[in-house]
Amino acid sequence: MQDTDRPKLPFEVWALVAGGFTVALGYGVVAPAIPQFALEFGVSNFAASAIVSAFALMRLLSAPLAGWIVGRFGERRTYSTGILIVALSTGAAAFAADYAQFVVLRGLGGIGSTMFTVAATALLIKVSPPLARGRVASLNAAGFLLGGLLGPIFGGIVASFGLRAPFIFYFITLVAAATVVAIALRRSKL
Repeated sequence: MQDTDRPKLPFEVWALVAGGFTVALGYGVVAPAIPQFALEFGVSNFAASAIVSAFALMRLLSAPLAGWIVGRFGERRTYSTGILIVALSTGAAAFAADYAQFVVLRGLGGIGSTMFTVAATALLIKVSPPLARGRVASLNAAGFLLGGLLGPIFGGIVASFGLRAPFIFYFITLVAAATVVAIALRRSKL
């Protein structure tokens, strides 16, 4: 297939790829600060590291539920709800008063993360031209990986303002991603 024969990618694809990049960037900013922030609650290194696992565990456990939610409520609503759950739980985590609260908030973030990830994948499939789905998948993966690569670099800068600052930064990037995708999908024919 020649370049001129390649299907043009719709705006919604680019918005979802940008959303994925923004989410990964924000997560990359906050990830290095999570164990250090947990240590401020006077817990062991093991307990501090378990915070990262709490997020991942809740992603794993909520994956089947997320698929059901997408089927029941639709991709757009699930994407928006999921990303806002992560945003609110991350913003609240910046103000966690103790370790237990921090664990619960990170766990809630994991559930929201699975919701928007599953919904984003379904949306990408829906808005991608059939002959461009492989290209769209690679663009989405590249955007997500680039965000994850750049996030810790920015995280070092953001953390210089305090260990709570990366959580606020991630909250802002999540709200930005949700807004961009909501605007793009609002004008969509889905």
